[in-house]
Amino acid sequence: MKSILLIGQSNMAGRGFIEDVPPIYNEHINMLRNGRWQTMAEPLNFDRHISGVGPAASFAQAWTEDHPYESIGLIPCAEGGSSIDEWTIDGLLTRHAISEAKFAMETSELVGILWHQGESDSYGERYKTYEDKLLSLFKHLREELNAPDIPIIIGELGHYLGDVGFGKSAVEYKQINQILSKVAHTEKNCYFVTSKGLTANPDGIHIDAVSQRKFGLRYY
Repeated sequence: MKSILLIGQSNMAGRGFIEDVPPIYNEHINMLRNGRWQTMAEPLNFDRHISGVGPAASFAQAWTEDHPYESIGLIPCAEGGSSIDEWTIDGLLTRHAISEAKFAMETSELVGILWHQGESDSYGERYKTYEDKLLSLFKHLREELNAPDIPIIIGELGHYLGDVGFGKSAVEYKQINQILSKVAHTEKNCYFVTSKGLTANPDGIHIDAVSQRKFGLRYY
């Protein structure tokens, strides 16, 4: 079985309303929960009571369509509201993600990392130190997982940010997106996923379920 590590903050964990999209049921998609591979069911990254639809399910569905006789396992380690400072190389979130990935690698082949984070760093000129912190994280993950060439797929922050609701404070999302794009286009085996045209929940910060399904396909 192949496996994918899911890291970042709430839009990777998923906050799309589950009732807004048809469910994805696929016996070839698994999720790691309580140390066991289980058939995937959303919300698969249960970091909050409001967890919902993220990009991973449609990503995995697309993967299985291209690999009809194989299975894929999702390793959910995203944490809502987390800043890049919580993803330091010695931070709890990073240590937990590496631990879960290594555990999964006992029974699967880790083939990719999906990253979506930055809303929590889109204000207060935090973008000025963001790039170095992100590069340090990616380097550390590859070293610790003994996977120097593993693809890291980086999602762009929503273009709707900075307008309404909780998203209103994310006034520097464009600067973060420039850094995400730069890293994806200059670092080896890193890739950039556009969020162009994606829409948000009424809270103005979380990608809605329909757009998360689209986003997952773009990640794939």
